[in-house]
Amino acid sequence: MIERIDIFMKRLNPLSLIVIFSIAVLFFVFIFFYMPLDVIAQNFYDKSFFSLSDPLFPSYFRILIFITTLLLILFLYRNRIILKKEINLRREIERESFEKGNRLEESLALSHATLEATADGILVVDRDRRIVGHNQKFSKMWKIPSKILRPGNDEKVAGSVMKQLKDPPKFIESLERLYNAAPGEEYKDEIEFKDGRIFERYTMPQIRDKEIIGRVFSFRDVTQQKTMEEQLLYQATHDSLTLLPNRVILQDRIQQELRYAKRTNKMATLLFFDLDGFKLINDSLGHNFGDILLQSVARRLERCVREQDTIARWGGDEFVILLTSLSHENDVIPIINKCLEAVGEPFVLDKHTVSITSSVGVSILPKDGITPSTLLKNADSAMYDAKSSGRNNYKFYSADMNKNIEKKLGLINDLHEAIEDQQLLLYYQPLVDLKNGAIVGAEALIRWYHPLRGLVFPQEFIPIAEETGLIIAIGEWVLRTACKQSIRWREENFSPLFMSINLSGQQFRQRDIAELVGNVLNETQMDPKYLSLELTESVIMENSEVYLNYMLELKKLGVSLVIDDFGTGYSSLSYLKRFPVDKIKIDQSFVSGLPKDSDDAAIVRAILAMADQLNLEVVAEGIETKEQLDFLCKYSCNIGQGYLFSKPIPSEDFVNLLKKNKFNGLMEKKDKSTQSTHELTMRP
Repeated sequence: MIERIDIFMKRLNPLSLIVIFSIAVLFFVFIFFYMPLDVIAQNFYDKSFFSLSDPLFPSYFRILIFITTLLLILFLYRNRIILKKEINLRREIERESFEKGNRLEESLALSHATLEATADGILVVDRDRRIVGHNQKFSKMWKIPSKILRPGNDEKVAGSVMKQLKDPPKFIESLERLYNAAPGEEYKDEIEFKDGRIFERYTMPQIRDKEIIGRVFSFRDVTQQKTMEEQLLYQATHDSLTLLPNRVILQDRIQQELRYAKRTNKMATLLFFDLDGFKLINDSLGHNFGDILLQSVARRLERCVREQDTIARWGGDEFVILLTSLSHENDVIPIINKCLEAVGEPFVLDKHTVSITSSVGVSILPKDGITPSTLLKNADSAMYDAKSSGRNNYKFYSADMNKNIEKKLGLINDLHEAIEDQQLLLYYQPLVDLKNGAIVGAEALIRWYHPLRGLVFPQEFIPIAEETGLIIAIGEWVLRTACKQSIRWREENFSPLFMSINLSGQQFRQRDIAELVGNVLNETQMDPKYLSLELTESVIMENSEVYLNYMLELKKLGVSLVIDDFGTGYSSLSYLKRFPVDKIKIDQSFVSGLPKDSDDAAIVRAILAMADQLNLEVVAEGIETKEQLDFLCKYSCNIGQGYLFSKPIPSEDFVNLLKKNKFNGLMEKKDKSTQSTHELTMRP
């Protein structure tokens, strides 16, 4: 009711109040004066009295009163309807306001929950840079107690922040740059902490009515992401085994050094290192050992260079060193020698002592090239030239080296074709019993007749075959072909001969060497007791424990094992007792000096005496003179081989020797002068 009266009164203006007041007065007079008089007059039938009332309340006044009353009633009725609508409208407005209030509360609660649920720390500041809001994540990320993060504590918050930052001045500078930027500009950067954390900061202004009223900052912890990015970048630019820079960084720094050299006229040097014989160690001792060795080499090389230099692993057993800011080419020589000496010192790794050397190629920039690829290629060419010159040394690049490389590449391609086109041949050199001059065996020696080059000597293509791995296929072909030839001679009714075949180091290192030999023996139906496999001292001693097992497996097949080039390798006689060896072959370097060279004579006598005590047969290779033969016969050498008897010859010519099967004439004519090597035959 009060509400209705309040609404009714608020809707009335002064004129409405005057009209209502006038109607109310008239109605009051009519009710309280006229009507009582009229009722009294009617009751007493006092016409005079009734007539007296007419002047006081004439008919038109009564009609006016009636109409006014009616209008008042209509006015009140209309006002009642309007009032009702007004009340309903107010109630609707109140209901909507209530609902909007609830929705606003829900929206604020949801916004607050959203801020608290986000993984980012949120901070809100006003236009005066004062803190007006934040979420709990911000408090935790910045390690600031919530009780400090209150309006009015901005100085305490700033102090807490500055204590944690790695570079506070940089932080302040970035803030000033942010606030001085164009209005409405978004901003993104990174903040580093003393404890290693990294935050990504993103901020944008709060704008209302085109006016900036504050800023919202969001902070995200990207420490782990940055760490992973750094790890990925490191992995992409560094070798995972040695942790040295890889080709990516090396080529970039060479490019930088080329630009620097162009500006300053300074020179730099590339050293291309290749470990000599690393594959041998890797294959014999295992890849794990090889990896450890590479890591150790990397650490030694690091100690040999300056801080401004770059050492990188190029691949496999190859390393490249970029030496910068040199005044003269000769300045690099002491550093090279230092590196060679460091690598040359024995490595004691995993209970093994290993010695290894390096071959180094040197290219000078910008003299030897104006691009990283050219400089590296030229240094590589120089390295191969150093390796060909005896290893454990260095060579500076020269233009002629590329020609040698091209020739070598051509030879490699031709060697592939030689295997496919069957250009390889076997020659045979007789093994002669020095007691009676009979041929008791033959050594199979490979030859290559190139369709354009003609005869290519083994010393020219065998090292390439070993370097490229083709020696494995070639060695298997030699083994199979020689065994087949031995069977053919048997079928031609010649006496059984020992077939002696050289096993290369790479071939012997294959774990299935015994299986391969066994398969060839089964395939060719050759009796294993007539097969002799020759191994050098150096190969056997590479990994004596492992290779002992290989030799025992070969012995189980029934073949003979021969130590070739005896006396030129490790010269350790203890292995003769440990290894299942049947024969030893005296190297021709000792035979060539007989009998005049007293040292050679003493060595040969000692070998023969030792072999006799160990029940080993001795083969002397490289016999070229009658004096050499007489000396060997005098000291009971068992078997001889050399140009004095025959040079290596094709199988067809070897048949003619077998038909004679005697060199006893050489044994009997001890008093005749010795023929020279060139009188007997020409070397192929």
